[in-house]
Amino acid sequence: MSRRRTLTGALGGSAGLAGLGLVGCGGGDDDEATPTTGAGQTPQPTPTADPTKAQEVQSFLWQREDTSSKATKGEIYQAYTTADVTNLDPLASPSFTANVAGSWVYPRLMSYKPGYRVPATGEVQGYLAQSFELPEPTRVVFKLHPNAVWQNTAPLNKRQIDAEDVVFSWEKFAAKSTSRKDLAKLPDNPGGPVESVKAIDKTTVEFKLAYPYAPFLSAMAYSRYLQIMPRESEAGGYDPRNETRSGGPWILQNYQRNVIFQYRKNPDYWDADNVYLDGFDIPIIPEYAAGMAQFRAKKVWSFGVRQEDVIATKKDVPDLAVDANAFGRTCWLLYFGLAPDSPFADPRVRAAASMLIDRDLWIDTFYNISAFQKEGYPTQVRHNSHISSGWEGTWVDPQSPAMGAGAKNFAYNVAEAKKLLEAAGFANGIETDIAWISTGQYGTTFPKQAEVFKGMLEESGLFKLKQVNPDYQTDYLPNYYFAKGNFKGITVGASTQYPEVDQFLYSYYHSKGARQKVAFQGEASDTKLDGMIEAQRQELDAAKRKTLIQDIQKHMAETMPVIPYPGQSPTFSLFWPWIGNAGVFRSWDSESARNTNETKLWFDKSKYTG
Repeated sequence: MSRRRTLTGALGGSAGLAGLGLVGCGGGDDDEATPTTGAGQTPQPTPTADPTKAQEVQSFLWQREDTSSKATKGEIYQAYTTADVTNLDPLASPSFTANVAGSWVYPRLMSYKPGYRVPATGEVQGYLAQSFELPEPTRVVFKLHPNAVWQNTAPLNKRQIDAEDVVFSWEKFAAKSTSRKDLAKLPDNPGGPVESVKAIDKTTVEFKLAYPYAPFLSAMAYSRYLQIMPRESEAGGYDPRNETRSGGPWILQNYQRNVIFQYRKNPDYWDADNVYLDGFDIPIIPEYAAGMAQFRAKKVWSFGVRQEDVIATKKDVPDLAVDANAFGRTCWLLYFGLAPDSPFADPRVRAAASMLIDRDLWIDTFYNISAFQKEGYPTQVRHNSHISSGWEGTWVDPQSPAMGAGAKNFAYNVAEAKKLLEAAGFANGIETDIAWISTGQYGTTFPKQAEVFKGMLEESGLFKLKQVNPDYQTDYLPNYYFAKGNFKGITVGASTQYPEVDQFLYSYYHSKGARQKVAFQGEASDTKLDGMIEAQRQELDAAKRKTLIQDIQKHMAETMPVIPYPGQSPTFSLFWPWIGNAGVFRSWDSESARNTNETKLWFDKSKYTG
C-alpha cells in the first residue's frame, strides 16, 4: 500500500482544496498569477502521459469569453458558503467572516483593478474615492464620490456618504479591529504606518502617515481593513452586529442565522446601471456531500469541487464548464506553542518537524497531481517558502540554490530530523498536542489536510500527538489563533490572504503583528526578523524591496519559526455555463471584488438547463 493511501485511508478520500464558491468565507480567492520567474528555478508544466488526452482537455477548458455585449439584466445567482458569520460588524468582529459579509455592502476608498481574461496585478483604482493625491510621501488626500449615498432605509434614508463617515470608520477600525496593528500607529503599536485621519470638508479626507508606506493604497482597497460604515451604526441608529446599511452595489435583504444570506441589487448605488444581476442567494451548506448534491442538481451554480473529484465529476456531468486557475497567494501555516519550556522554543525541533512533512506527497494528495497528469490536465507544482509561491517575483523557491542554507529544512528527511531531535535533547521523541478546527470556517477539506499533517509527523515515530478540535469562536480564536504562542504543541490554521506581501509578513511574522505566530506573548525572540520586515515596508525602490523580501525568506528558512503549508498547483474550477462572463474579470482578492467582478456577471438564459 502506498504512503499516500496509508496517510489518507482513514479520511475516506481526502484531496482537493476547500473551494468556497464565488462567495465563500476565505480560501476561495481567484488569485491567479502568470507563471513567470521568481527567485530560483521556474517550475515548468509537467508533461502529460497521453498527448491525445491533453488535447481533449484543452478542447473543453473555459475560454473566458466576454459576453457583456449581449448581457441581459435580472435573475438571482445561486451561490453558497460553508459557514455562518460571527457577526456582521466588519470593524469590530473577532473573525474575518464579518469582513466577508461586509464586503458586499460597505464600500472602501479604493478597489483592485480586475484583470481582463488574465490575472489581475494588484493595481488599485478608486471606489468610494473618486480621486486621490499625495501632496507629499506621508500625506494622502482622497476626494469622495459626490453621488455616493447610503441605503434608502432608516435612519440613513439616502444620506450622502461623507468624510465624517470615513473618519468614524478609521477610528473604530483603530480601536476595535483585529487588524488594527497592521495599519494604525498606537501606543502599543508604535510602528504602525497611519498616524491620523481627518475630514478636510464634506467630501475630502486626509490620511497622515508616520513614514512613507509602500503598500498604503493597496491597504485601502482591502476588504479586511477599512470598510466604510455610517457613523449612525455606533449611535443607536441600527445594530451593526445584526444588521447592515449599504453604500455599495448590494443590499443584505435577508439574513437568517445558520441558514442563508440574500443580497439584492442596491438601486441607489451610484453605478447601479452597470450591475447586471438582481442579487445572490447564499445558503449555508457546511457539508461537502450536501453541497455537491446541490451543485449537481443545478441549485448551486458554482461549487468548490475537491480536486480529487474534478475529473470524475466532469465525466459524470459533461455539461459542466472547467476553468484552469493559477497559483494562489495564500499560505496557511503550522505554528507552535512557544512558552519558554516548550520544545518548540528550540529551532532544531521546529526544523525537525518541518523535515517530517513530505511536501511532494502532500501536494499530490490534495491537488491530485498524478491523476490530473494521467488524464491530460495541465499541472505545475511549486513549494511554498514562508510566503506563498504565488507571489510572483518575490517568492524564493525552497528547492533551488537561491534559498541558501535553509533549503535543507524544507526537504523531507526523517534521518536528519531524528538527529536534530536527539541534539535538542529529545532522543525519545516528543509527546504533545496538535489542534485544528473541525468545523467549516476554513472549508470542508481543511480538517482533512490537518489530519494528514498529523499522520506525517507521527509516521516517523518521533512525535506522538493528541488531537484537539477547539470550538472556533470560543476556544480556537482566543486560545490558539490570537494566543501569541501561549498554547501547548502545534496548531494547524488558516492565514489571511493579504493583497500585499508586506501585510502578511508584518501580521504573522513580526513580533508586534496582529496575528503573529513567532514571538511568545509578543516578546521578540528574533529581533533581526523584526528589523528586516520593518525595512522592506519602508523601502520605496521596488528592486531593493524585492531583495529585502527575498532575504527575509532565506532567514526564516534557517530559523523555521513556523511551517508553511507545503505548496500548490493551479486548481480547476467547475461551474454551470450559464454564468455569463465567468472568469473574464479576474480578481486580485475575491472578497474585495464585489464592486468589480460580481457586478459583471449575468444570467445567460440561452444556456440554462435547470
